[in-house]
Amino acid sequence: MQTNYLLTQVRENYDLHLIHTLNKKGNVSSLWPSNNLRVSILLFLIAILLPGMEAIGADWKYLGGATLPKGQQAIVFYDSESIEYTKDKTIKVWTKSFRRSDFISVKNKNENKVIEKSAAKQKSQYYPPYTLVNPKTSFDDYVEIILWEEVANSFKIKARAKVLFEIICADKMIRTLSIVSYKYIGDIESRRNSPITGAWNHISPKSNADTLQKILCKKRQ
Repeated sequence: MQTNYLLTQVRENYDLHLIHTLNKKGNVSSLWPSNNLRVSILLFLIAILLPGMEAIGADWKYLGGATLPKGQQAIVFYDSESIEYTKDKTIKVWTKSFRRSDFISVKNKNENKVIEKSAAKQKSQYYPPYTLVNPKTSFDDYVEIILWEEVANSFKIKARAKVLFEIICADKMIRTLSIVSYKYIGDIESRRNSPITGAWNHISPKSNADTLQKILCKKRQ
């Protein structure tokens, strides 16, 4: 009964948020969750994670998906605590990528504690920055993003890479300042830090960089 009541509250809160965000566009009907939403949420919430505290001082926010060099799927986050607004009117921020399969592995081993944390955020009407710049994010994805942020912030997961980016909001340009690559032998981690100032590049539409600049540049306004 408690689970049903919580899911109803969360869904109603998210529906109201979407209506408030998009009512000026007159395009609300297509955003309402499907009839089988209740089943999909329950199935998703009954598969989540735990142990190994990490990322002290960091606050990882979901950024998007990516494909690693060997074709493996990754999930990418940015550290909202690392955001630096420079005197040159640029923004610096660290991002971190994890192999998707590692996330799923942790998720499948641990359930209740992460469900409790993510449910509390949903009930308090927390909206991940990604959803605020992508207002048509489905309810299923909204729930999933909150769960992934909980995983990234609370538990030890093998990172694949950290990258320090710099962005010029006015010109929609981005460059790489530093890369930290990770390798593992069993549970033993080794890191390689490669400070490298790359060339400025235009940000491609609908890319992770595009999402990142929308989030960060919106915050600066």
